[in-house]
Order: sequence, then structure tokens, then C-alpha cells
Amino acid sequence: MDNAPVGLVTGKKVYRAMASGGVYSEGPAAGYDFVAPYLKAVLGFLGMTDVTVYRVEGTAMSGQQEIALQKGLDSIAV
Repeated sequence: MDNAPVGLVTGKKVYRAMASGGVYSEGPAAGYDFVAPYLKAVLGFLGMTDVTVYRVEGTAMSGQQEIALQKGLDSIAV
């Protein structure tokens, strides 16, 4: 594809922080996660392919706020 667009923002590391009231990275609601794939596509179009995602999920789930926050913090520490 000689005429295909080429992203001009290359060689950059992207850190993406996301928060949601439900859990969309896995489980039965994974199909409803439109933000992560959309941002991956847009950033990829611009040329940014080295993307790390940090998520805090389940913040609106009853009694799960502390667990959600701890899982988010643990994902950063890895």
C-alpha cells in the first residue's frame, strides 16, 4: 500500500490511564469496552504504537472501591 497514510509521531511511549465504574477489561462486559480499542486505533494511526494502559475499574460497584483502587495501584507497580 504505497498510498496508505503513515503516522508521523513515532518513537514515543504513551501511558494511558483509564477509570471506569464497571469492569470492562475482562469478563462478561469486555465486549462493551469501546474506549481502549478506539484510543489504540487513533494513537496507532498517529504512529504511536508503544502504549501502556493502566486501569482502575469497578469504582461504582458496591463495596469494591478499595479493591478497585488497589488493583489499579498494583498495575502501576508492575
